[in-house]
Amino acid sequence: MKRIGIVFPGYGEQFVGMGKDIYDDSRVVQEFFEQASGSTNINFVKLSFASSGQEISSVQHGYLAIFLFESSLYELLKRKGLQPDFVAGYGIGEYTACFASGSLSFVDGLYFLNKYSQFYHQFLQDKEYSVLKVTRDFSIERLQEIINSYSTENQKAYIAAHNTQEGFYIAGSSIVIEKVQQYCKEHVIRKVKDIGIGYGLHSSLMNDIVDQLKLYYHKIQFKPLKTPVITNVDGVYVTTPEALQSAVMRRVNHRIEWFEVSKGFEGCDVIISIGPGKQLVEWFKELYPDKEYYTVSTLQDIENLNSLIEDQNGGEVNPKEKSLHDADLVNEKQSDYDNNDD
Repeated sequence: MKRIGIVFPGYGEQFVGMGKDIYDDSRVVQEFFEQASGSTNINFVKLSFASSGQEISSVQHGYLAIFLFESSLYELLKRKGLQPDFVAGYGIGEYTACFASGSLSFVDGLYFLNKYSQFYHQFLQDKEYSVLKVTRDFSIERLQEIINSYSTENQKAYIAAHNTQEGFYIAGSSIVIEKVQQYCKEHVIRKVKDIGIGYGLHSSLMNDIVDQLKLYYHKIQFKPLKTPVITNVDGVYVTTPEALQSAVMRRVNHRIEWFEVSKGFEGCDVIISIGPGKQLVEWFKELYPDKEYYTVSTLQDIENLNSLIEDQNGGEVNPKEKSLHDADLVNEKQSDYDNNDD
């Protein structure tokens, strides 16, 4: 039986019209949209299918739209029989991973993410922050040296995400980011790009937001997991609600360690990205070119998964749930054991 890992994209992959054909076809997805609109007073049908690129890319709207689309799509696939061995989500996609694990309810995830997006939007007002994408030619140590050389007591930047071996997001003061960007252009041709701050600062710059979120943390509940989650902040899989809750909160003001997350999928034969965009799959292919990949965001993509789901379940309509202990077997490697002939 093939081992399956599922990942959920984060901010930056959203677009107007994402999931429209699935919404039109599925009552399950429609019910999620209705529940989300009733909980937030946001017309998600209009936002997702008839708004502007600017509106759906705003922090306070885009975060929720992505979570809604991914959660409803995963629920639809789950009811078809899809059972992953591991789940993970990039950035805000981690909230969907928590939902997919069975630990965080959709309503609680929506509630907390709504608070987070509101606080982050308010935090960004009257501040000059930027996020820079660096895709090659740097080690993490060298990149940190360059950032430190331009940072001051009042103007700081940080490595906010380590995405691939040589791929990073740098976030912080626009002044520092501009200097780092200029350095990259002047010293050997390096591919760098200024991207939106919606990707997140993921550093100590976000400490105040963590303090604000703590006031609301007691209102949501993390239940026992049914599927392990590989967390952004540590890059290891967790199986207890306490560990997952801690990791989700710490991700806000700590670096995203996606390269470490990717390593946690080594034992999976199939990697499925559920949600908009193909970036996560492209990153995985750099590390694992020979695995089987799927991206799922349309009705046709769902059809493409049918044979995999049938093979996984052996034709059973209601397959038995997997044990959390299976996670150890998926990641088991020969190098994990001592080989001492003496």
